[in-house]
Amino acid sequence: MALTEADFALFEPAAAAPRVQVKPRREPIHTLRPPKEDSMASKNLKAHKAWMQSLVTFAVTSVVGACLFMVIQSGAEHHQALVAQQRLNDRLKTVQQNNINYKSQLERKFSLEIIHDTALREYHMVPIESGRVRYLNISHGDQRLD
Repeated sequence: MALTEADFALFEPAAAAPRVQVKPRREPIHTLRPPKEDSMASKNLKAHKAWMQSLVTFAVTSVVGACLFMVIQSGAEHHQALVAQQRLNDRLKTVQQNNINYKSQLERKFSLEIIHDTALREYHMVPIESGRVRYLNISHGDQRLD
């Protein structure tokens, strides 16, 4: 089946039909009237509302700012307290260590074994035996002790 020009004619643009030119509609011209002036009471009410909104905004901002300041201040005080506590804990550890050292020095000074050894070695003292005790009588003059 062969295609003819008549078949293709359907796909070609139609002959341009004369177009009728339509004038665009003009909107009626409205005269501009000045807007109605609000009454004084209405103006005062608007000013009062604006003032109250500003006042409420300022109050809310102030309260939020004060709360934020208190939170930051309490956090800073808490940090300072922790730092002070850490310093005191370090000082306590140092003092406890010194106390242990002093106790050991005190035990060494007053230990009977150390005193006994020091007396024997440094001062050449001899322990007293019960049989060696002699009493002197000064009225007899000089006496030799053996």
